[in-house]
Amino acid sequence: MSGQSLLTAVGLVCLGHLTFADPSATPSSKRRTDPIEANDPQYSANFDSLYQKTWGGGAIPEKYKQLTGISISVVERCETCLGWHMKEAIRLGAKKDELVEAIRLGLLTGGSITTPTVRRAYELFDDLKVK
Repeated sequence: MSGQSLLTAVGLVCLGHLTFADPSATPSSKRRTDPIEANDPQYSANFDSLYQKTWGGGAIPEKYKQLTGISISVVERCETCLGWHMKEAIRLGAKKDELVEAIRLGLLTGGSITTPTVRRAYELFDDLKVK
């Protein structure tokens, strides 16, 4: 996925135009313009570059970065982020037991206030066909 399309996909998720109910879901053929990209293209490009450097390959394999993203998403109670990181972790080969441990780390770190987000994580198992 190119940096531009990744930023667009993340933007569509955040705007609610793309969901994780269908892991093969893609934006419609009529491309929506990301409002950040449209109004602040230089910042958008810089952010995308930083995002790619942070979440892409490096000393820590991408799968483990995505598992970390699951834990962080639980702590931050960001269900949109949670869905994105779970989908990416699965794409990168994460197994159910790894997802469960990442969710547990978030719950233990974030405390009982994260319980609704943890419930959502386990609901996503069905949507993402986690076995």
